[in-house]
Amino acid sequence: MSHFNEAAAQWDKEDKIKMMQQLAEKTLEKLNITKPIDILDFGCGTGLFGLEMAPIAKSITGIDTSEGMLEIFNKKTQNASHIQSVLIDLEKQNYDKKFDLIVSSMAFHHLEDPNKMITKLKSMLNPLGHIAIVDLDKEDGTFHPDNKAMGVRHFGFDQDELSQWAKLNELTLDHHIINFISKNQKEYGQFLAIFH
Repeated sequence: MSHFNEAAAQWDKEDKIKMMQQLAEKTLEKLNITKPIDILDFGCGTGLFGLEMAPIAKSITGIDTSEGMLEIFNKKTQNASHIQSVLIDLEKQNYDKKFDLIVSSMAFHHLEDPNKMITKLKSMLNPLGHIAIVDLDKEDGTFHPDNKAMGVRHFGFDQDELSQWAKLNELTLDHHIINFISKNQKEYGQFLAIFH
């Protein structure tokens, strides 16, 4: 968590902003939502991904464990009364509200028990709601320069793991590889997993 507090001020770099815009665009395309909905952005950071959902949002709630990240999120949204943030660790605490769509981008590889989080997020969905997760496809541990310092607990997830989460939580999974990141002379895939 201290890593994210320290990194917050420099987080919104141009390449990251652009990537998150593209990921959000592809996510919205696959979701094909036509009416305003209540959205939760889990592990929202500075809002680069979730705030791109504003055109379809009745409300957006950003949840994160990093005060530093939420400070920036709040600055960006100070004039938007339908957007709020909550400082909470959903792995340890509960948040008693329901949403039509729960999104999360690049947060799941930091979780202790991702399957348990799917169970919790499912309980926070309105009927016919969706969970849309963007994260790293299975990788060899070289994506992050320092896994331990950056709080990385999983080196991405393959489709079998995601299918397992869906099965255990009695959900249907739509799985798509929607982006590739080139670094360390390698290509790292990013998937979109929609659970409904």
